Amino acid sequence: MSIGSTHRTTINAFNATAAKPQPVSHRTIRTAFLDQNVELPLRLSETEIGVVLDRHGCDVFTVDVNNGRPDDEALAIALLIVESVNAEAGFTTEHLDA
Repeated sequence: MSIGSTHRTTINAFNATAAKPQPVSHRTIRTAFLDQNVELPLRLSETEIGVVLDRHGCDVFTVDVNNGRPDDEALAIALLIVESVNAEAGFTTEHLDA
C-alpha cells in the first residue's frame, strides 16, 4: 500500500516542522490530524478493545487487529498512543474530564 501524494505532502510538511529546533506546537499537531479528518482528542472505545476513536466517535485505528496479543496488552498499547497524542496536542487529563 502506498501513500498518495496528498498524504505524502502533508507528512513531509509535518516532518519539516518537526525538524525545527523548537518543539512542534499544539496547533500544528491538531492541524495535522484535522487535515486527515481526525478531530482530537483521541479516546478509547468503550465497547471494543484496542479501538481508538476521535472526538466525534469515528474510528481512527485499531491496535492488534489480528488479535495476536492479549486484550490487556492491546488496551495498554492503545492507551499509551492515545495519551501521547493527546498530550502532544495540548490536551491534559483535566481538560478531557471537563
